Amino acid sequence: MKAQLPVTILTGFLGSGKTTLLKRILQEKHGLRIGVILNEFGEISIDGELVNLPEEGLMQLSNGCLCCTVREDFERAARELLQHAQALDYLVVETSGVADPRQVTELFVQRAFHEDLRLDGVVTLVDGAEYWHNFRRSQTAAHQISSADILLLNKVDLITPIEQEQILADLRRYNPDAPCLLTAHAQVPLARILDVHAFRPEEWDPKLPDLEAEAHPSHHLEEDGIQSVSFQLQQPLDLAAFRDWLQDLPETIFRAKGVLWVVDEPQRVIFHQVGQRQTLFLERDWDPQEPRLSKIVLIGKGLEREQLAADLSRVAAG
Repeated sequence: MKAQLPVTILTGFLGSGKTTLLKRILQEKHGLRIGVILNEFGEISIDGELVNLPEEGLMQLSNGCLCCTVREDFERAARELLQHAQALDYLVVETSGVADPRQVTELFVQRAFHEDLRLDGVVTLVDGAEYWHNFRRSQTAAHQISSADILLLNKVDLITPIEQEQILADLRRYNPDAPCLLTAHAQVPLARILDVHAFRPEEWDPKLPDLEAEAHPSHHLEEDGIQSVSFQLQQPLDLAAFRDWLQDLPETIFRAKGVLWVVDEPQRVIFHQVGQRQTLFLERDWDPQEPRLSKIVLIGKGLEREQLAADLSRVAAG
């Protein structure tokens, strides 16, 4: 019999560090040939640009949530990768930050290709600095934690020891069985999260009470009111003005990310904003063959696209 291809699902709320961990997995010298299915909620792919992987091993699913609106796309992507399974040793699936991993897990347990794929485990990253805020933002944050086979309490460098203990106690309340590893910048020994046989299909219950037998799989997004808007700008941006624009974003926007074309800067600028924390850094020189433009994705509630676009247009230099 053909061996099953092991699969790890990386999940966690928006900005928890999933893509940072994925990049670490791909850059580590472990000798594994890893395929990736990458799901982004926004209509523009940002994370896909930042993951250094040959195109033939990367499947990107944008503009929707893996557990509902792009569910069929995921099945097609998995089958396409399986056609080249002999070239792969492992598969990593990074869900969007608003995906409910219970429904993603179901695909591996109940669908036809479960004979070809072995779910090794659901790894949920938890943003220590935004932990309590995320529960107010979405019910999905709790589902991501309760569904985990392994928990990573990330960004512990941004919280106090007392806050850390409070979060750990709350995590045990939602998921008393999953081991919890403490991390900063998603630095974790990969031997603790890959090929560990953490998922036990015989113990998985598709009729968990909180599944509520959802007839409409997009229910969780509709109830939370989470939406995404994306922009592409053809003019270089004034970096100081852009920082001010980020700082003035309404609190209802709790995740922002993008690639920026900045005036008088030969390198691409990457930015992330989670809550009120901003990170901007130079990535690499622009490739002469790629168009210079800025790609920006905002995720939150009650987003007013026209107003955001008007404010953003004033950031363009010249």
